[in-house]
Amino acid sequence: MKQLSIILTSWLACVAWAWPQTTTNSTVQIVRTNAPLVTVLEPERSRRNDAEVSGIITISVSPALPSNAYMVEVAQRAGYFHEQQPPGQTGRGRVLVLAGEHKLSNDQRNKLTAFVENGGALVSLGGMHGMQKLFGAEPIPSGTNKHWGASGVLQLGEGYLDVRRTQHPVFAGLKHSLHFFGGLAVRATEGKAVGNVLDGHGRAKDLPVLLERRVGRGIALLIAPDLLNSIVHIQQGIAVLRDGTPAFDGTMPINEAVLKTDDGQVLDYDFDRVTLAEGEAPVFLHPVADELRLIILRAIQYAAQAVGQPLVQIAPWPRELPAVGCISHDSDGNQEKHGRALLEQVTKAGIRTTWCTMFPCGYPRSLYDEVRAAGCEIALHYDAMKSDADHQWGFDKLVKQLEGLTLNSGVTEIISNKNHYTRWEGRLDFFRWCEKVGLKADGTMGPSKRGGCGFPRGTCQPWRPLDDEAAPPRFLDVYEIPLITQDLNIHLPANRAPQLLDQVVEHGGLAHFLFHPAHILEPGMADAMQMLVREGRKRGMEWWTHAEVFHWETARRGVRLVDATAAGGKLRVKLAAERPLKGVTLIVHGPDGKQRRQTLDLPQTVVVEIVL
Repeated sequence: MKQLSIILTSWLACVAWAWPQTTTNSTVQIVRTNAPLVTVLEPERSRRNDAEVSGIITISVSPALPSNAYMVEVAQRAGYFHEQQPPGQTGRGRVLVLAGEHKLSNDQRNKLTAFVENGGALVSLGGMHGMQKLFGAEPIPSGTNKHWGASGVLQLGEGYLDVRRTQHPVFAGLKHSLHFFGGLAVRATEGKAVGNVLDGHGRAKDLPVLLERRVGRGIALLIAPDLLNSIVHIQQGIAVLRDGTPAFDGTMPINEAVLKTDDGQVLDYDFDRVTLAEGEAPVFLHPVADELRLIILRAIQYAAQAVGQPLVQIAPWPRELPAVGCISHDSDGNQEKHGRALLEQVTKAGIRTTWCTMFPCGYPRSLYDEVRAAGCEIALHYDAMKSDADHQWGFDKLVKQLEGLTLNSGVTEIISNKNHYTRWEGRLDFFRWCEKVGLKADGTMGPSKRGGCGFPRGTCQPWRPLDDEAAPPRFLDVYEIPLITQDLNIHLPANRAPQLLDQVVEHGGLAHFLFHPAHILEPGMADAMQMLVREGRKRGMEWWTHAEVFHWETARRGVRLVDATAAGGKLRVKLAAERPLKGVTLIVHGPDGKQRRQTLDLPQTVVVEIVL
């Protein structure tokens, strides 16, 4: 009944953007079509009697805060095709997202109001743009004079979203800390208020999270907390200039005179961690930043459905995989015996893994060759933990170690890295170094202590750092592959891994675990790795190298939505890929709230026709 046909054409075109699915709304109905029928049609035939439909999101980024630019990454990672427009412009589609507070003229505000009245969907993240009436909300006076630059309206500081008692589709099923940093304090006038804000100590404040107002044939949504700034702050943290503050319960003793990623994380030890069993260290069980991403994406989906706008999306992983796993190995100790023992376990599990290797390393060339022959990846294990001059923190040390490993291993292109002991200094400096030397994937952001396991940077997504210290801000050409834990049974009980895998699957993300060769011969360690692989496969996951994640991610983002047209109840989508891709899952969110899905191979240009 639901039929999808694919028509290969010779059109050459490009525009727009793309990336994954992050919809965990249990009420969504999914319609999977049968295998597609492939034929060839003349381009003009495919356009006959068609009406142009936009399957894209229009994004307008305010320059007021650099973190507003992260809306582009949220859309790309989620797989939604989008276009960017300057403030006050509505673009081609019927869904407009305003990222941050915009300074608009009266004419621009009138234009946006008319856009909503005439059937448009406006989603605003952390700004009212002088359009209080449109959103049915008003700012709350701060109670202070505008003295020394102080704002006359109340601003949100650090806090939490309390949406546990609401069944609104944007928040349904979310029960966790939902930590945020900054935003607007507003109250409803004509808009429908949803949710409540808690302050940084978990105390309830009579301030809504979301305002919804139907205007004419359209809808206006305001999310008052600054979710974009919160995501960036949680993922990128603060500059590591000194030891961080340890947890009061003793489970995060990070003040040991070694600078590392733990020292820069901002999630709360008490509110953002969960104790799974008495006597165990708490874990960051829920990817908080990913849940904030999910709220943004759900708001867009909800608004689009309200105005009858279909949205086109490409799922995050091929062949409808629910998630992907990565196992990496740090060559600490550089013992050939341990390396070969680990390779035996990797081969037994039938997986490809990433070997982060120090320079100089005791591994012979033959072991490198065997690792590569097994389909595994040779990566750098940047070492800034030794006393000699070549193993200190510094860009020139990174260059020397990378060049040395390239020569010793015989690998002509090394694109992945993880820092020894999760060493880190500054905030974005190391990401900039990676970009300079051609490293495309880093796996350093993760725990060095038992009490930091899970999602200490709030995410299980491969994410691009935003250089918000640059003018203008820009995305760095490197992906972070966040680390969940080092060696199971040492840092985290192995029986907790399935719970973390469940979180990764729920968010369509990536599960990165580390197993050191130095520990693989210890009792239970090999069994823990084999168990992890089996549990991932039970959930439909595949195990990839960091390089494979990078290549898939960049190729998927190279797919463009050329146009979308509708005729006779069918939506015809024309896609253009920079290079052929296999196993791409196309998702169409229909006006009826259902998802239509089809997995297909993409040549450079393809037309996909879906019955709505």
